[in-house]
Amino acid sequence: MLPLDDVRVVDLTHHAMGPFATRVLADYGADVTKIERPGGDPARRLGPFPGDEPHIERSGAFLALNTGKRSAVVDLKRPEGRDIVLGLVRDAQIVVESFSPGTLDRLGLGYEVLRSVNPRVVLTSVTNFGQTGPYRDWRGTDLTLYAMGGPMISQGDPSREPLKTAGRAPGYQVGYAAALASAVGLTSAERRGHGEHLDVSAFEVLAHSIDSRLGRLLGYQYNGRLVGRAGSGLGVGSGTYPCLDGFVLITSGAPRLPLTIRMIEREDLLDQPEWATIEARSHPDRVPEFDAYLLPWTLEHTKEEIRAACQKYGVLGGPLNTTADLFVDRNFQARGFFQTIDHPETGPLTYPGYQARFNTEPPQPPRRRAPLLGEHTVEVLRDHLGMSAEEIGRLRGAGVIETREEVRDAVAR
Repeated sequence: MLPLDDVRVVDLTHHAMGPFATRVLADYGADVTKIERPGGDPARRLGPFPGDEPHIERSGAFLALNTGKRSAVVDLKRPEGRDIVLGLVRDAQIVVESFSPGTLDRLGLGYEVLRSVNPRVVLTSVTNFGQTGPYRDWRGTDLTLYAMGGPMISQGDPSREPLKTAGRAPGYQVGYAAALASAVGLTSAERRGHGEHLDVSAFEVLAHSIDSRLGRLLGYQYNGRLVGRAGSGLGVGSGTYPCLDGFVLITSGAPRLPLTIRMIEREDLLDQPEWATIEARSHPDRVPEFDAYLLPWTLEHTKEEIRAACQKYGVLGGPLNTTADLFVDRNFQARGFFQTIDHPETGPLTYPGYQARFNTEPPQPPRRRAPLLGEHTVEVLRDHLGMSAEEIGRLRGAGVIETREEVRDAVAR
């Protein structure tokens, strides 16, 4: 048994933030039905693709974000499509959506309507700037949201423009926040007997970012100071250094520099006045001077050799792992972190494992693959809503739904 084994989720999300939230819920056992628009979630068109050949069933982004879900293609702009969603909501505990504010109301699926068919349902709305406020209708990308609400001002070299963390890390952080909010809302609904409408703003989640933004906001309140970007200047014996097979990060600083000096076997430096005391080692000239000793040493060693030396001498340092390094990391391998998931369009691929492991009996199962577009439309309408084959056929003919067969034929054309 997993914590959310008896929970049904109606997933009205797309792209990354919302789908990551519902994937986390699926990881913990929730039965997630993903309602896709005709043509599918736009994330199906995001790379990478095997062989760099775009295909709606082979998007690496979509596959990673939607494991463990089912896919039903429903046109929400049609009254019959709206009725299908409301039918699913009647037996669901959570609905997660990531439309622009006001869209659900225009579709006839706003919270008041959902609550009228299921008073205990929890609706989690994930948007850029929230359901209210002057920014409510603004559009935003991962980059602009990270810049406005996240710690981008503190990232990058101080002599250059700020930089965003690579990939979609800010969006995944928002997704985690939405998943947590949904789970807390579910607990509240069970205790209080009625649901909630949870308003998750990416702008606000990122303003509360744990990586440095929150600390900088607090610091500004206390002393009015704006902390600049540190860049790579972390002090003497600190920074990113090349080695035989890549790069390593080493953090020394004047107080801990003797440990690094012993690691590179230059104890003789400690007998020299410019290296003997913390005050002397703190002089700005020491940074390039010590790099002249440290850099030749790192260039003679591998990442693993440097990691082992750092551990032996108590130096704060380690390798900058590539993606290839992570796949063969001995700790990940020992814990069986990665999972191989087969897929009819891509074949077996290796996926990251669960964020948390539950000591359950039977054991926590591997993730299920992401769904094909429209793969479960008939199953959802038949098994969850009790529709007959004739009713489903009528909806197909009217273009309200799409089944896997129609999608496959469209792709083939």
